[in-house]
Parts: sequence; structure tokens; C-alpha cells
Amino acid sequence: MDNVNDLESIKTKIRKLLALSKSDNENEALIALEKANELIKKYGLDEAALHFELVYVKSTKIYVPWRTLINNAVSWLYGCYSYRDCNYGNFVFIGDELYAFLAGEMYTYLVKTITHCAKKAVRKNAKYNFRRDFKYGMASCIYDRIMKLGESCSWAPQRKVKIEEAKKFIERSVKLSSNEYKKVKFNRTAVIRGALYGNDVSLARQAGYSPVPQIATINTASVQ
Repeated sequence: MDNVNDLESIKTKIRKLLALSKSDNENEALIALEKANELIKKYGLDEAALHFELVYVKSTKIYVPWRTLINNAVSWLYGCYSYRDCNYGNFVFIGDELYAFLAGEMYTYLVKTITHCAKKAVRKNAKYNFRRDFKYGMASCIYDRIMKLGESCSWAPQRKVKIEEAKKFIERSVKLSSNEYKKVKFNRTAVIRGALYGNDVSLARQAGYSPVPQIATINTASVQ
């Protein structure tokens, strides 16, 4: 299968057929079940695979280190497998429906928060690389905090298994292209200053303690 859109379309069709297989009309139910089983066998899916949800969040077509750090942190936190779709500029989170949704929401929240903070905290005439590295510093700090926070989550014991299951599912279902990552030389001062701001970003509600996102309170004093 060439892409996740095709996969989702097939999964939706199978779910509908399985729903029809519970029809009171025995003939209709039997035909639906047979068709569902044919599709499951054809595409190498199983019952567990039908419960995986794919959540797409807007990112960039090019590799951006700080966005990748945030993606890696939140996908791990929620026990999801993720990858960057270079063709469409999306990150895709694969996992249980609720946790894939939460991963997408948290990623979006953190990216917006970091972008907003950099806009407020870094002077307008600062160089592009300084602003980029400031964001990387924030992302690095948030990454470390999420790694620590994640160990105390109630779903932590099942995390590794869930990630492996999601990874195996997507690798056998979709042809993934390998992403190329270029080495980036960072401005140490910008990274350190960004990391200081990363400590002010609230993670509690995004980590699953409340269904309502909490907007971070950030020190907006200018840097550089």
C-alpha cells in the first residue's frame, strides 16, 4: 500500500462491513463478514490493527530539528509510533484512538507555544538561526521534562509494547520513505536561553490530567 490515506480508507470499509455482519438479515450479514475477511487477509490486517488510529498534524516538508524533538517526546509519552510524511508536511501519530488524539493535540499546543514564545522573547531584528536555535533550546528542555513526566503516567508499563505494535502495523501496511536529516550547527547562547524559557511551559494538563488544554504562562522579556 502506498500511503496512509489508502490504509485508512480500507480500514473504514472493513469496519462498516463488520458492522453489517451483525445485521438481523443472515444473508446480508454473511456476505458482509466474508468481504471483511477477504480485505483483512488481502492487506495483512488483524483485529488489533483495526483499532489503531492515525492522527495527522501539520508540520513542514523539510526537516526542522525542534519540531522533531517535540514529535518524538509526545509520541513516546502517549505510546504512539510516529513518522514525518515529507510529501504532505505532516507528522502522523499511530496508536490507540484516545492516545493518538492526545499526542496530536499536545504536539500542536507545544509547537504553537514555542513559536509564540520565540516571537515575543527574541528581538525582531535577531537572525533567523538565532530564533531557530532558541526554539530548539525550548524544545530540548520540554523534551527532557516530558521524558521525566512520562515515567509516572498510568499507562507507562504498556508504553513500549504499544509503540512496537503500532510500528509493526504501519511498517507492514504502508511503504514509508526514509527521511534524510542534515546536521545543524546550533548557537549555544540561543539554545541555553531557549531552554530557560522551556521550564515555564505547563505540561500538566497536556499530559492527560485534564481534557482542557492549558495555555502556558511565559516570561516574555526580550533576549539577545
